[in-house]
Amino acid sequence: MIDLTGPPRPWPEALAGGFGDSVARALACSDRWSTPQSPGDPALLDRLGELFGAPEGRTRVTGGVRSFASAWAGRTATAIIERPSFSEVPEILAGVGPLRREPWDRMAGAAAESAGPATLWLTTPARNPDGRSLDGAALADLAKSAEAGHQVVLNQVYRWFAPNGPVPEGVWTVTSFAKLCGGGSRLGWAVAPSAGPCDAALRACAPSTVWQRAWADFLSGRVVAGLLASCVEPTLDARKAFTARAAELLGWEFAGAGPSVVLVDPEPAEGPAAVGGAGAEAGALAALAAAGVSASPGAAFGMPVSSLRLAFSGASAPQAREAAERIARAVERTGFRLRPPDAFQG
Repeated sequence: MIDLTGPPRPWPEALAGGFGDSVARALACSDRWSTPQSPGDPALLDRLGELFGAPEGRTRVTGGVRSFASAWAGRTATAIIERPSFSEVPEILAGVGPLRREPWDRMAGAAAESAGPATLWLTTPARNPDGRSLDGAALADLAKSAEAGHQVVLNQVYRWFAPNGPVPEGVWTVTSFAKLCGGGSRLGWAVAPSAGPCDAALRACAPSTVWQRAWADFLSGRVVAGLLASCVEPTLDARKAFTARAAELLGWEFAGAGPSVVLVDPEPAEGPAAVGGAGAEAGALAALAAAGVSASPGAAFGMPVSSLRLAFSGASAPQAREAAERIARAVERTGFRLRPPDAFQG
């Protein structure tokens, strides 16, 4: 079975060993169990600024994007979240107030309709699952929403896979090492629109002092280059191998970027059956499984039509090419209906 559900790619032994050494040094610090400093351990903040341009005075260390979302929940009466998107963030934000799921082009209008300031949450670049990135006009619209008093958050967790666009004035960004190092890294940072004290909710979502100190010791330009070469570049190579082979065999063309692609039902059913998870989705998953390829249902990301996500973080380029060949055979033999979208679904 070729796994295209998106498991993390393992670290090389040398990097894993180096991280173990950093943990040991962090544990040797006398203040290792002290309360984390706000807005983050000074050594880690320095490293984030040096390596990633995280601005002094506006950066807050977090336990990752989900941790930030938990701290953010309830700041506005309404949260408006992109559709499609990673499912756990809507679940977190929906726990404390009204939530709307909207495609990008309707989010600003939905905010204008809200009774008061709303949170707008979008992922760019290379949104999961379709790889879409915001263009300049969309970013300008977000700046207008922020100027109108809404809280705009750009989730940049896929920044490792595609170039970041400019950040509009008045907008928050949040990212993490989850897609570079693995979800278990549980470390990220948010950047506020302006300098100021870190509030209690964001202070509470920061990881322990010893964990921050270990990462500050571990991170360097050489380490980041090693992680990109070992975990990001092979994923992009696998995606490229898949899309090239699918183009040769099926004439399929994929837009977007990042570690995944989507396939959608070109003739979705009307009514409730058109919402992700129904229609052709279950049959498509079964057809791929029979062909020896595992994928993820589009319903897991709020896709508005029956669809599948194919993610390449756990596949090699030869495996990705083979997956395209197996899917081509499934199209020929089983009437597999799903195709790349003609346009983005949100």
